[in-house]
Order: sequence, then structure tokens, then C-alpha cells
Amino acid sequence: MVRFVHDTAAILDAAARLLATQGPAGVTMSGVIRESGAPSGSVYHRFADRPSLLAALWNRAVGHLHRDAYVLFGEDDPVEAAAAITGHIVQWCRSNPLDAQVLLAGVHQFAPQSWPATACEERAAETARWDAAIRGLVHSLRAETGLSTATIVLTIVDLPYAAVRRYLTADRPIPTELDVQVPTMVRTLLNSMPATEDRAAVRGTRG
Repeated sequence: MVRFVHDTAAILDAAARLLATQGPAGVTMSGVIRESGAPSGSVYHRFADRPSLLAALWNRAVGHLHRDAYVLFGEDDPVEAAAAITGHIVQWCRSNPLDAQVLLAGVHQFAPQSWPATACEERAAETARWDAAIRGLVHSLRAETGLSTATIVLTIVDLPYAAVRRYLTADRPIPTELDVQVPTMVRTLLNSMPATEDRAAVRGTRG
């Protein structure tokens, strides 16, 4: 007899499918049990209640997006680091459309105020780690380019999400062309200082 294994990933995949088709309100314990085909005991063994399930769904998506991005912050050239990170975001969203839909919904749709303490701690730790990495990159980019923090954040944080949002909201595949277009735009915007001597002067202030 074939034994079906309903592991945590399969259950969260089912929850993500429900979110993509029915929105966050559709992610219920009973709905996930039906969608996954898992016994109710198996689901409740892993997730005591809906807040626990929603927390795991959100934290998994964030963790998956960030996991392979951290190494990209280590590029010697901060502009190239920014281009690589934004390209990664686009590629990840195309390869993981269900998890991308989770992030598109926004954490407020997952009622984080009702999450168990361990899930809140996991979210806080990952947020702090990611924010620290972004702050470090912004600092390096300011020293390299002389651009304002607002301009840099708009370029490296908002631009890649804006590029994929229209496709995710319309449930359309994200074009592969964006893999090149978004990093190219990022390089162009970050290299927008008009005079080479001005850029050299900025570099000289980095200490």
C-alpha cells in the first residue's frame, strides 16, 4: 500500500494555494485539511490553530526569499550587490509564485498580533537581520554614489517589487526579461551622478 506523507511543507503549500485563489481569509484549518488531503490530526499536530498556520506560512515565505540573498550583499561593488539582490528578488518571485503571493498580501493580512510567541520571535529576528543587511548596503551606496537614502531605498527595495506586482496581482507569469531589465535599471539609477569627478570626490570621503 502506498503511504502518503503529509509533511509540513506540503501543508504550507496547500495553504499558499488557498491564499492565491481565495485570499488570506480562505486560509482556514478546515480549508487546508481539504486542500492538502492530510488527516486533520496531522495538520493539528503541526499547527495548533490558524494563527500558528498563518505565522508559519508568512515566516517560510520571508525565509525562502532572504536565504539566498544574503550572500549577494558581500559583493565588493555595492552597485553590483544592489543589482544582484534586485535581480534575485525578481527571479525568486517568478520561481516561487505562491510564496510571492504570500508576501504580496502583506503581513497585516496574517494577523501577527495573534501569533504564538515563538513565531513572533522568528519574524522579529529575521526582520532585524534583513534590515541590518539593507542598512549596510544603503550606507555603502551612499558613500559610493552620493545619492540620498530615499533614492537608494526607492531603487533597491521598491523597484523590484513594483516590477513584479502587476504580474502577481493579475496571476500572470513574470517575464524572464525582467531578470535583466530590473538590475540594469538599478545600475542606471545608482550610477546617475552626472560628473565623474563628483563620484571620485564621494569615494574619497569613505575613510
